[in-house]
Parts: sequence; C-alpha cells; structure tokens
Amino acid sequence: MGRGYLIGCNNCVNDEDINNYWKEDIKRAGTIFYIHTGGVMMCFCKEQIEKIYGAFKKNKSENRLLAGGDPPDEFYKRIKSATGNNVIDKIIYEKINMGYEFTEILGDLPYYCENCKKIFTNFYFQMEKINELYLPNYECEKCDSILEPVYPLWDKSGGGTWADDLEKINFKYFIYYENGLIKMKSNINEVQLECDHCGNNNFSIMSCIFAD
Repeated sequence: MGRGYLIGCNNCVNDEDINNYWKEDIKRAGTIFYIHTGGVMMCFCKEQIEKIYGAFKKNKSENRLLAGGDPPDEFYKRIKSATGNNVIDKIIYEKINMGYEFTEILGDLPYYCENCKKIFTNFYFQMEKINELYLPNYECEKCDSILEPVYPLWDKSGGGTWADDLEKINFKYFIYYENGLIKMKSNINEVQLECDHCGNNNFSIMSCIFAD
C-alpha cells in the first residue's frame, strides 16, 4: 500500500539514531524524520474514503473494494478520520454537502515547509464538483505556514505513486534521489532541506520499508 522512508542528515545521523527511531520513535527534529508515500491503512481508494466520511451512502457500489472481501460498513464508521486533522475533516463534510466528490487520487505524501525547509507526511486527496477542485491545506507543525505537497520521483524516470494521473496534478515541488542524496526541485529551481542540528543540506534515505 506504499513505501516508508527514513531520511536523515548525513552529518548527524548514525546507526544508533536509526535504531532508536524504530524502537522508541525518538528523533531530533529536522535531523531525522520519516515520510510515507502511497496508500494508508484501510484508505487507499476512492470508495474507502467515501465510506469513512459517509459519502458512500449516495454513491453505493456493488463492487468489492478488496480481493479478499471488504470489512463491514461498521468498521469504516469506527475510523473517525483519514486526515487526522479536525479542521480539514470539517471542510470535507461541508464539501460533501455541497456536492463535491472524492477523486481516485489520494494517499500519503511528503509536504514541504518553505519557511522551515522541512518535510512532513500528510494525507493528500482531491475533491471535485464540475470544474471546481478542493485540495487540503495542512499547516507546518513548527511555524503554522501552509505546507506544499511534494510529488515523489525517486528514480527520476517520470514514475511515481500516481504516474497514470500525473497530468491531473499540478505539483509545485518534486523530490527524488540522486548520487546518494535527497534532492528537491520546484517548478523554477532546486530547493534545500535543512538540518536543525548542523545546518547542513545533505540528506539521504537511511532506511526504506515496502508495505503491501
């Protein structure tokens, strides 16, 4: 359902830091952090997010969501949120009442703070009504600035989480891996991540987990 990446500063992060992160979730802010790309647990298609927010009531489908059989509707009712954000959840319900519908483009993505030069993981999705499109705005945990979603192109080949739908997405930032280092570019030029501990901008993928 996605990939998880532990990214760290080459100057500061060592094997002990990595082991402590996985064992105890201990991290130095801006020195080592985890991002996830792709689907999230029990929400990796349009029909599932519709069930979580009750929109499936007007868009019921007889098709099964999962090959092994779907959980009962009561299961989805117990999942309070796909975003973990009360403000955005409120907007989702308002948009549903206004006739907006979720698109197929959804999943965890890295988000970039232009002020702090940090990346975070948030749940990306789209809702549309005729020619109007709603995208969620997440705030930085440190400075409250609006974060920019980042499109992962790890192999620089044009692939990624939603390669077939790339023409539908207007991303300002792209993240990729080159010569052992994490690189980010905007539509205009290269941008930098920044380590809070040493100020260095050399970050690498320290560990990668593939989730089925």
